[in-house]
This record gives sequence, C-alpha cells and structure tokens, in this order.
Amino acid sequence: MHSKRYQVFISSTFEDLQEERRAVQDVVISTGDFPVQMESFPAADENQFEFIKTLISQCDYYVLIIAGRYGAIDEEGISYTHKEFRYAVSKEIPVLVMLHGARDKIALGKSEETEIGKSKLVEFVAEAEFNRLRKTWTSIGDLKLAVREALDNAKATKSRAGWVRGDSLANVDALSEINKLRKQIADYEETLGEWRAEIALPLPALPKPDKKIFIDLLPNTAGWDTGSNARLRASWLSIFPIFQNSLVWNSHDEGYYINEELTSIRLGSNLAGIVSPIDPKQGFKVVEIFLKRIISFYIEAGWMNTDDYEQPFTDISKKLARRYNVVGSTLSDIELISGNITVNGQAPNIDDEVPF
Repeated sequence: MHSKRYQVFISSTFEDLQEERRAVQDVVISTGDFPVQMESFPAADENQFEFIKTLISQCDYYVLIIAGRYGAIDEEGISYTHKEFRYAVSKEIPVLVMLHGARDKIALGKSEETEIGKSKLVEFVAEAEFNRLRKTWTSIGDLKLAVREALDNAKATKSRAGWVRGDSLANVDALSEINKLRKQIADYEETLGEWRAEIALPLPALPKPDKKIFIDLLPNTAGWDTGSNARLRASWLSIFPIFQNSLVWNSHDEGYYINEELTSIRLGSNLAGIVSPIDPKQGFKVVEIFLKRIISFYIEAGWMNTDDYEQPFTDISKKLARRYNVVGSTLSDIELISGNITVNGQAPNIDDEVPF
C-alpha cells in the first residue's frame, strides 16, 4: 500500500447507480485512498451544490460514472452531475470517465424517458469524453476493474498532492537529501533552459465542439450539375453527423485511406442540401484545406481513429452520429450567411457520345 493517499470524488446520478457507486467506493478503499461521495446528501439545490463544490476542490481525482440517466436538472437545464463534472474540470482535477458500453440495453427504469433527457445525455457523454481518455463497462466487475486501472494510470501520469502522515516527514536526513536534489535539479534547469526553450512545442488547446466555424462551398464543375458559391456557418459538432455520412473510405492492409475528392463533393453537396430546399445533386464541394482541417479536429477530439486503424470512426462517435441523425437537433445550427444555393444543369452533348 502506498504511503501517500488520495481523495477520490465519486460522481454519478444517484438512484439508478447505487450498487455501482458502492462498488467504486470499495475499489477506492482497497487502494488505500479516501472515497468522497454524497450518499446521504445528493445535490438537489444550489445551497447543497455550493457545499459539494468545496468537497470537490479538496479532492485529488474525480471519477464520473455515466449510464442511462442524465439526472435532475436545475433552472438552467443542466443536471447536477453535469455541473459537478464541469466544476471539477474548471479546477483542473483529473477526471476519470467510466462510460456504460451498452446504454441502449439498460433497463427502461434506469434510462431517460423523454427525448430531451436522451438528447442531453448524448451531449453530456460527448462533452465528458472530448479530448479525454475514458473506459467503458457493462457490469459491476467491469466497472471495478476499469476504475482500478484508471486510478493506477492517473497516479502514475497525473501527480497530485495527496495526503501523507505527518510523522513520515520528520526524518531530518531525508529532508536534507530532498533539498540537495532540488538544488541539483535547479542547476540542471538553468543549464538546459535555452536548449529546452528551443525544442518546446506547446500544443494549442482544441476548440470546443460547439464553436462556430466558416465553411466555403464551391461549385463542382466536374459533373453536369454545377452549384454556386456560398458560405455557411456551423459548429464542429453539427457538421460531424453529415461528415460521417459523407466520408468515402476504403481499407487496406495497414489501415484505411480516405478518397478526399469524392468526400469533398459529397460533404459540400450534403451541406448545401441542409440549408436549401433544392436538390443539390453533386453540384458542390468543400475546399481541400477545410476537409483536412475537420479530419484533424475529429481525430484530435477522439471522434475518429488515425489512419492506421481498420476503420475511421470509433464506436461512440458512430453512435453519436446516429443519434443526431435521428434527433436532427444539430441541423438548425447550420446556417447560410452569404451567397446562394443554386444548381445549373447542363445536358450532355449527344454528339460527343457517338463514336463515329
């Protein structure tokens, strides 16, 4: 058992996951750490939530369990579990996401009954796993193993202050050695400072899924039906289901590859059809640099696999796209801001087709 112990906040909807919460509590205790959860005081109003925020702030790690329910919502339409998660993220507390791997098979009594609740749950899942590793589970045994592995990995890669017995720091020789090592590290840092500055490559933060971007549609002049120039505005999330339906790809021995030319035409034409009642046929396309940009975003966000996988989309991203295809709630987010959506048809030249 390690000498340093950590406080681990366990967050989830309450009534439907009581057994799962107890199982996670047992795992945390078995690792020698301290579980923190509000079993006798679940968040139900703002005053209670303010108290819970003070507990989250004192924790080293945050375990989020998501299954079939979104949870009770506040006046802003956000569940308290969702608010706990956002607060933990704002405090830069490492979040370990435990996502049920078969939510469509969860009993009706433990699932959202309304379309609004189901939609909010899908959006919560997308936000929770965005740019963040997560583990899936379908049974209590799976969940306990997933939490144990995630905690071990977090402790190894995301060091936190934790708690240490006071008498374990009383050794004067040990403190002297620590100070000596600190001085050596400072000397190395000073010596290598310029070299490290030259090679440091800080990664810019990914934009949020709901951030709006511009999309320029160009005429596809390769066919008989030629579209027009137009500019759209939409979020990364609202484009994704359409992009998933438009992607043209094939597999090979080392992974998959994308036919960028056909994908550009299908994506441009499908987007044109969203903002216009006319049939866009295959008259539009997006520019190559835009296509590469959104592919890069979806890979970095974890919604697409890199090209060394057998297929481009992850299971959860395919489910996300299907759900939005059914609900259609993101389509209203796509808007035409300049230009027009028109198609000029050109009949084929029959003489050109006669071989004599």
